[in-house]
Amino acid sequence: MKRSFFCLFLLSVLFSCEKDDTPEILKFYGDAYDDIGYSIASTGKGYLIAGQYTKILRTPEKGITGSYRKLALIETGSEGMEIRKDTTSSKLTSCGTKVITLDDGSSIVAGYIMNPGSSAQDIYVVKFAANGEGFTEKVYTLAGNQYANDIIKTPEGYLILGATDVERGSSDDTGNASGKKDILLLSINNNLDIIRYIPYGFTGNDEGVAIKADRSGGYVVVGTTDRYQSATGTDVFILSVNEDISNVSARSGRFIELANNQTAADFEVTTDGYFIAGNTDSEGSSKGYAWKITGTIWGSVEHHAIKFNDTEEAFTINSISPYKSNSFLMAGQYGSTTSGSMIIFATDMLGYPDEGKRRISGGTGNQVAYDVVADGDDIVAVGKNTYENNSMITLLKFRF
Repeated sequence: MKRSFFCLFLLSVLFSCEKDDTPEILKFYGDAYDDIGYSIASTGKGYLIAGQYTKILRTPEKGITGSYRKLALIETGSEGMEIRKDTTSSKLTSCGTKVITLDDGSSIVAGYIMNPGSSAQDIYVVKFAANGEGFTEKVYTLAGNQYANDIIKTPEGYLILGATDVERGSSDDTGNASGKKDILLLSINNNLDIIRYIPYGFTGNDEGVAIKADRSGGYVVVGTTDRYQSATGTDVFILSVNEDISNVSARSGRFIELANNQTAADFEVTTDGYFIAGNTDSEGSSKGYAWKITGTIWGSVEHHAIKFNDTEEAFTINSISPYKSNSFLMAGQYGSTTSGSMIIFATDMLGYPDEGKRRISGGTGNQVAYDVVADGDDIVAVGKNTYENNSMITLLKFRF
């Protein structure tokens, strides 16, 4: 019965999306219970979606007898039709948070898997062969609790940006208090074996949200820290990392301190600096925020709240992506976290919205976009639609 109501809900979402003369595609993937899409990549012929899929256990006699959540990779065609769904064989809870495509048609997904001997998470990487022809998986069982937020290709293999709660002594510049989050950089080769890894952070909570190759070599990490605020306050940080991640210190990072609670969502390296998008929480409401750094990470900073028609509206940014030659796409959730809608909009290179390029897609229930990419003139976002206790992986494709 719940599934029937959920189907009616999905139809209400479909017909409540803003309409124009450009065809819009809205697709849902999953089964009963909770299915979420966290990351999307274009293959040139369609899309790859990484996330979490609830595997349902059924018998002819008893129907649904149980379930478990696991990392999933969905391949679709250009119109969003599902071609295949790949999952691993383990029944341990796992999740894919980032997918990237490779030149040979294969793909790699980073995320986490629950450690069978404890309640901790371990970083989990799965490399899927092209056309669904098998996979290679690797679990990185390090001390403490770890998960991956991002992964990029490097000359050596791959570089994973993760989070860890490992306790590393008491020094304010190099230590991390027990139970607090810390940045984890994990370098692996093409066979997924560890080359080296380094945890880094201060005594509070520090978490990187994205890592990119820098213009002049090495890498840049952006994230959120509570190091320079009160126990409940946070600031955005930007951190330079050298090519082999061997040199990370307090001198290579900068904190962007503002009056309100600030969190980073995503960033891009630009030809003249860095652009960061995130959120500020003031007066109990989340609002989008933008920072533009010119030059090095220590350059001048221009920052502002993101407004539509000069009006502050409640919304949260989760992801950004380059769009055409001089714009960004931003995606997240419009309204509250319990009854919100997908929001996707375009901005200039400083984060000021193009008022004619905003799409809010929603209906009964709760929708959120976690990732967005530009595919030529098309915009493709992935996230979830939730109704009661069910959610489905959602793909929204449209043009402004």
